[in-house]
Amino acid sequence: MTVATLVERCLSVLGYPAVTRHLLNRFGDRTTLEVASSARLARGCLLRGRVDLAPRTRVSRGCVLNGDVTVGRGTNLEPDCEVVGDVSFGNYCAIARESTFQEHNHPTDRASLQYRFYDEVLDSDLESSSKGPIEVGSDVWIGARATILSGVTVGHGAVVGAGAVVTDDVEPYAVVAGVPAERVRWRFPPAIRERLLEVAWWERDEETLRAHRDFFERELTDPADVPAFDRRSGRSTEGADHRTRAPGEVPS
Repeated sequence: MTVATLVERCLSVLGYPAVTRHLLNRFGDRTTLEVASSARLARGCLLRGRVDLAPRTRVSRGCVLNGDVTVGRGTNLEPDCEVVGDVSFGNYCAIARESTFQEHNHPTDRASLQYRFYDEVLDSDLESSSKGPIEVGSDVWIGARATILSGVTVGHGAVVGAGAVVTDDVEPYAVVAGVPAERVRWRFPPAIRERLLEVAWWERDEETLRAHRDFFERELTDPADVPAFDRRSGRSTEGADHRTRAPGEVPS
């Protein structure tokens, strides 16, 4: 076992307390952690690469974040999720247990596709293939044991059913399920979807969101049910709102 691996395991057991993160960033050579003070890291998770956790994020036990991973404000990763490669999550997402986000793939155009074979037998490298980063918008619910593959963008407000394998982009506020995943319905009619994308409530600060509690506690049946919010103020200033735009979104 290498020293780097030993350090990683120790930090995982400890739950990455702040003082250890500082030392890791200063002296480590393969991991950089940007973790907000209000983020919650469970013992037993593993962080490797460049990991950025915004305020009020939660990473549960057994989760592996390995790559260039950004998790937006208030997003939860439940136990045993695996996030590999260049992957970003927006704000207030619910990522259920054992979900997988796999940006890297094995190339299939060579005689062998096992990385270990190239490393240990041939003393060579086998580079992974990729269709691009994975981007998950805000207010997204990923069901248990779902798999999101390379190059996929999941739009704001979308729902991915449990056990689904997502190989293509998911439109904002679509509900998808199956293998491969296909749209089964929409969360809201077109006018409400457009209105929600216009106001982009997930970008507002918590004080503004609390002031609109009645909006979040009622069913949405008409575009008029979605308040205007104040475009001149109320944007979140606590941490970064990482890559929250998605294809098909109406800009605010």
